[in-house]
Amino acid sequence: MFVLVPMRSNRHRRTAFTLVELVMVVTIIGIVSAIAAPRMANAAKNATSTALSATLSTVRQAVDVYYAEHDQYPGYIPGSGIADGVKFIEQLTLFSNRNGDTSAAYSTVFRFGPYLRKPFPKNPTNNLATVDVKATPSDPNPEPGSVGWVAVLSHGYFGISATDSRLDDIGVISVDGKAVSRISPG
Repeated sequence: MFVLVPMRSNRHRRTAFTLVELVMVVTIIGIVSAIAAPRMANAAKNATSTALSATLSTVRQAVDVYYAEHDQYPGYIPGSGIADGVKFIEQLTLFSNRNGDTSAAYSTVFRFGPYLRKPFPKNPTNNLATVDVKATPSDPNPEPGSVGWVAVLSHGYFGISATDSRLDDIGVISVDGKAVSRISPG
């Protein structure tokens, strides 16, 4: 029968890292972070840019469908012809009748829409869901970034309201071939 007995050694057991090992670990972490940080920043820019493009496309499609069913673009107060941003949002997110009056509930009178789910989408560059409506492209522009979106009712144009520098921050120059930092005809 054999019995194994641990041998005692005069060596000390190592209980800590050496300074060289710590410096190497910190250096490796620094190199990995230097490579990963710019990629993560670009991923955030790309995500915001993609969200902006998708939102613009979705709302523009909703505007087109509204126009097809009402023979006018959303954003006019029914019976007055006055352009209104709140009415624009209501006409796309609530049920509507042929004239553009809105209701939260579907009925035989309010049988059109809603074209978008509530809440109205926010502009990813400034986190605002407000719409400034202009009857024509020559009407004054809102202060860049003061509202989320801008609609030009005579052309059915729907675009973003943002400063050029904010658009540069997310890597957007144009969406669908249109400059999104200022109003341009549809």
